[in-house]
Amino acid sequence: MRLYLVRHGKAEFGPEEADRKLSARGHADVEAMARHLAAQGLHVERVLHSTLTRARQTAEILRTALAPRVHLEELAGIEPWGDVHDFAQAVEGWDQDTLVCGHEPFMGQAAALLMVGDPHASLVEVKTGTVMALEHPHAGSHAGPNWQLRWMLTPRMVRGPKEGEDA
Repeated sequence: MRLYLVRHGKAEFGPEEADRKLSARGHADVEAMARHLAAQGLHVERVLHSTLTRARQTAEILRTALAPRVHLEELAGIEPWGDVHDFAQAVEGWDQDTLVCGHEPFMGQAAALLMVGDPHASLVEVKTGTVMALEHPHAGSHAGPNWQLRWMLTPRMVRGPKEGEDA
């Protein structure tokens, strides 16, 4: 089973806790990521998102490209203030390739907890629109740390530098 942790695309300006929508740039970044991942043949059986609009919009774009027949699932508790320990416990019971769209600092902390058992290990910086692929080395067992980071892509890696920015 692979677990794809995704930080929502760039959102409209406002407080981090606010229920903001994706900005035009965020929408374009996530669409570019979705096209790239689909071209690589990536497919998932489940797509989950937080209760916030920007994560749901990100999940909708990715689902359309990677799992068009799959229904989106809302998962409370993966907002920026969510409990990564509860999330890690839930993941133990999953058996399908799953894409989860959430927020920072939750996604970085969840990845660190799954990989090394410490949510504050600061292993990865998860920029908006980033997708991380994690895999547990023991097929059928997803308990505890030891998940491995298989790859990580940022929108900039997929689409190149934004206009006026050096490569």
